[in-house]
Amino acid sequence: MKATQECLVCVLAQALRAARVATEDTGVQRAILDAASERVPTLDLNESPAVISMCAYELAAELSGKADPYGALKFEQNRHAMTLEQELRELVRNGDDPLLSALHLAAAGNIIDLGTMHAQQIDVRQAVEQVMAESFAVEHLAEFRDSLARCRDLLYLLDNAGEIVFDKILVEELAKHTTVTAVVKAGPIINDATMEDAVQVGLPDICEVIDTGGAFIGAPPSLVPESFSKRMHVADMIIGKGQGNYETIDDFPGDVFLILRAKCEIVAAHMGVEFGQVGLISTRARGA
Repeated sequence: MKATQECLVCVLAQALRAARVATEDTGVQRAILDAASERVPTLDLNESPAVISMCAYELAAELSGKADPYGALKFEQNRHAMTLEQELRELVRNGDDPLLSALHLAAAGNIIDLGTMHAQQIDVRQAVEQVMAESFAVEHLAEFRDSLARCRDLLYLLDNAGEIVFDKILVEELAKHTTVTAVVKAGPIINDATMEDAVQVGLPDICEVIDTGGAFIGAPPSLVPESFSKRMHVADMIIGKGQGNYETIDDFPGDVFLILRAKCEIVAAHMGVEFGQVGLISTRARGA
């Protein structure tokens, strides 16, 4: 997915949110916003929205002197999600279709996104209730089941901290059918899940966990190292969680499924859904 002019405005909004997370010093906040403003004219709209927005978070970390401005928030998001873990697992276990229930839960977890929302705006329980009660606006469930039945090697690209607990429950269901490798970021970027988050929630006890090779939003083909690109190409099936993965691998030439809530109008239009709706999208089925 390529960026649009509207994405340039969003970069500045993200820079301001990141600045306010990184520091309470209004002078430093202004410096971060000014630096992001200077960067905007150089951004390439042939890149994905995820790639052009990375500068907002890199500048916030650099100018605030905090390598991981979202670190404390991520820890708390994981901790809170873990208090719900057994309750969420019971929802799946007691459902008529555990795999479908786990897919809906994973979509519900995608509400935990500090790139588009402030922490106080996130109501996880409400998101769970809403998504469990509604259908995917785009639902390639038959294609998903068919691919999973043939899959021997599934690569699961994680999104955010907190959300990773919801993904863990889906991974448990997927592991009944195939070998799953979960993927985190190699360094801090927004509140995206890193190896530290995976360990905190116990994901390495469920499956192998690797990283993308960098602190990227999503898995941009133009940025990931060749070793990770090769790993993606040999996977039988790929699941990408969240907008960052949607924006960066929606045209990857593999058996790709994207699970996300549309959190901006540009992505919603690209998905073919309304703002706020969720999708289980097969990129092959969509392109057929």
